[in-house]
Amino acid sequence: MEGALADNSLIERARAGDQDAFGELVRRHRAKAFDWARSFARDPHLAEDIVQEALLRAFMHLGTLADMDRFLPWLHRIVRNEALMKLRKGENSGRERTFTGIASGREAIGVDWGDLDSILHYMAGKMERIDDGDPAVRLAQNEFLDTIRHLLRCLTPKERAVFEAHFFRQLSPSEIARLFHTTTDNVYQSLSRARHKVREERMRIRLQDYIRERKDANTLEKAVLSLKKGPGSGEWKRCKTSFAGAVYAVLPYSGRDCQYSLSDVMGLTAQAFRLTVEEENIDATGPTMYFWESKFHDGLINLGLESEHAGDGGAPPTPFMLNKGVSHIRRSIGKGMPVVAWDLAAPEFGIIYGYDDPEQLLYAEDARGKKQIPYDGLGRGMSGGLFVMSVTGEKRIDEWEAVRGALDMAIRHAYGELTFVGYVCGLEAYDCWKEAFLKHRVDPIGNAYTLDIVADARAYAADFLNGLAIKLEDAGRGDSAFLAADAARHYGEAAVALKELSLLFPFPSGGAPNEPETAETAVELIGRAQSAEGAGVRLLERLSRSIRLLVKQE
Repeated sequence: MEGALADNSLIERARAGDQDAFGELVRRHRAKAFDWARSFARDPHLAEDIVQEALLRAFMHLGTLADMDRFLPWLHRIVRNEALMKLRKGENSGRERTFTGIASGREAIGVDWGDLDSILHYMAGKMERIDDGDPAVRLAQNEFLDTIRHLLRCLTPKERAVFEAHFFRQLSPSEIARLFHTTTDNVYQSLSRARHKVREERMRIRLQDYIRERKDANTLEKAVLSLKKGPGSGEWKRCKTSFAGAVYAVLPYSGRDCQYSLSDVMGLTAQAFRLTVEEENIDATGPTMYFWESKFHDGLINLGLESEHAGDGGAPPTPFMLNKGVSHIRRSIGKGMPVVAWDLAAPEFGIIYGYDDPEQLLYAEDARGKKQIPYDGLGRGMSGGLFVMSVTGEKRIDEWEAVRGALDMAIRHAYGELTFVGYVCGLEAYDCWKEAFLKHRVDPIGNAYTLDIVADARAYAADFLNGLAIKLEDAGRGDSAFLAADAARHYGEAAVALKELSLLFPFPSGGAPNEPETAETAVELIGRAQSAEGAGVRLLERLSRSIRLLVKQE
């Protein structure tokens, strides 16, 4: 208890900006954080990078820690999310290169100039291999060194000394600590601050270059589209699945807004049938932790739309990716089409419908309202990840083929599609959910948030299937119509059970999910929803086969 009280005191001081207090917290818990990171990343160097980034993120967000007694679980969640974001980007295999195979200085020209780590690793051991006899390579080297020197101006003298010792002289943190007569923890903190500041400076410089290029080409522009069906509209506000809501708001620009209801969008994109939970304690990350790209693309195909995207939502953007994202937005809006974007002010989807190059501003809206976002704020919201997606044209698809595609997406998901480590999807997710309640380790807010989204989604699933039953009946397919109506009934039962749960654990307060009596009730309701949905999925399989025959006959 004494240690916990000391931690609380340090946390209070750190929240007030006391870096020494945070340094002591780091000293106490760094080893544990490193063990957590190693459980995700086998490479100790990547694990160390995860810890540094996670500790920096923890320091910047200490103010969000409501219960100081839960500091370690809170820190564990940050480390885990940082690890997942890095692994999602493939940094373990691609981005963290050592360049040991570089044989020619010409390869300096191919360095990823938007990736700080690539630049620094290259600088650390490979610059001497450049062929001084090649003017093009020598020019690249000089420009490269000028860029690095310019970047490091953002650091204090002490930060720069530590930074250069680590990256250019390849000294370990313990060696640097002895060199500068300080502690290893202080070195780690200094490196984290320096890396962050250099990345910020690199972002600022690249954005300045982007704006300068636009100005030199006399193409400096501002374009703002009129909102036809904004997120603030009644229908979007009622939809808890923000991706479907954002797509619904974009449809009027594609000429397909009259063709589809919000229930159609939820059903045809298969968002109405999704369930992903974080298996340890059902935290708030669950509903969005899946591989978006293919699911979103296939869902839009079912709506008769082609799409393209920039970013993956997994990590803050590099300068290169930020410029790519801004260019993607400008190109789409220039064609009269807003983009769907992730994390404009909160970890959910909204739309970007305008840009202003001179002011470096984006005009955006989500369910919380309108907002203006600086270019360098794109992809750097609460979750810290860039993802923008635009509709690029129409895709011809038969109506029943689209329905079958959506049903098959729902079925694959129900039986356990590939997802991230630590997360479970589909029918199996209900088992993890029950186990979390039985072990009394449920995160109140995360559980309430997940329930809010899933209960709403299942109500849309029932509505979509009921609408499908009517269409099948009108098409003279009574047998298929019966299957759709029966599936709708089961999904409706799942929605009722989940809604009852959400009333027991309202969002955002979360209720008391870990009280024994409450947990027992929750397990019973989750089991009821799981049973109903399992029956519904089996009917979807039969319905999909029936519709496949209908498509062949046509």
